[in-house]
Amino acid sequence: MLQSKRNDGKLVTKDGLIVCPNCGRTTSQAVRPDTEARNLILWCRRCKASNIVNIEHGACSLSSHC
Repeated sequence: MLQSKRNDGKLVTKDGLIVCPNCGRTTSQAVRPDTEARNLILWCRRCKASNIVNIEHGACSLSSHC
């Protein structure tokens, strides 16, 4: 399982899915250990919030809120 703790702007992942920093529920965006993305817009279907995230080597970090 891919799980990390929220430290230094990092986002939490649960069962390979990114957890929304606003509502704490899982989003539909999956992350693998080899995933990389810059300025990816992460949208939560539950709370309707958009966040810009960076993903490097499967580790997610919050860049800014949209």
